[in-house]
Amino acid sequence: MTGAEMRVVVPARGDIPYVVRLALLFVLAISTVVVHFNQAPPLRPAAELISDLRAGGVTKVVYDRNWPAYGTLTWSHGPLSWNQARFDQPDDVWDPETTRLVPEALERRQGAFLAQVRAAADPGVEIVRTEGFGGPIGGSVGSPAYGRWWAPFGPVAVMAEVLAWLLMLTRPNPRYASRWAWFWMFLTGGSLFYVLLEPRPLWRGPYEMLPAPARIDGTRGFAIAVALLFGMAMVNA
Repeated sequence: MTGAEMRVVVPARGDIPYVVRLALLFVLAISTVVVHFNQAPPLRPAAELISDLRAGGVTKVVYDRNWPAYGTLTWSHGPLSWNQARFDQPDDVWDPETTRLVPEALERRQGAFLAQVRAAADPGVEIVRTEGFGGPIGGSVGSPAYGRWWAPFGPVAVMAEVLAWLLMLTRPNPRYASRWAWFWMFLTGGSLFYVLLEPRPLWRGPYEMLPAPARIDGTRGFAIAVALLFGMAMVNA
């Protein structure tokens, strides 16, 4: 062959198939949105549920079986719009001497409030009782936020997150950040960005030459994770 030597570029060995990465990214993106909106609903007085029911627009009411002694009461105006009652424990549901729950008092308190809920609710409002702290679907897999959106999505989201963790922990030589940096960032939702960027950005072809980026080390990864935590806390405050 005469002239300049042809340069052949081959994809990195063990690259994750594009379709697999795209599907994983899709699930993680939905998971991020759902958790952001549904993980920690804004707290409101329980009496405002009655007002919302009378005004219309409430689609679902979910209460734990031991509420208001403990547990949660939540209500929805849509799959990504939830509210949670402030915890205001009545004095008469616990025995002051034995500190045990008084079932009769709890049943009386809960029944009186639910009677108001049913009287104010439209026929189409779904009223659900759960057995504990699992969210709208008792014992839902993963974050309660998944159950508040669509319960079957919970196992899918958990499997996607586990797969992203396995990829991060087992694949050698990450391009954009060290393994320790990715570890810290994974704790604040970094799995989405890992799937998007590693081992090469999803929008770059497998035969495309890529410059070596400046990798984020573990210290900077930890700093990014802490900054993200503070940022999320300020947004949710």
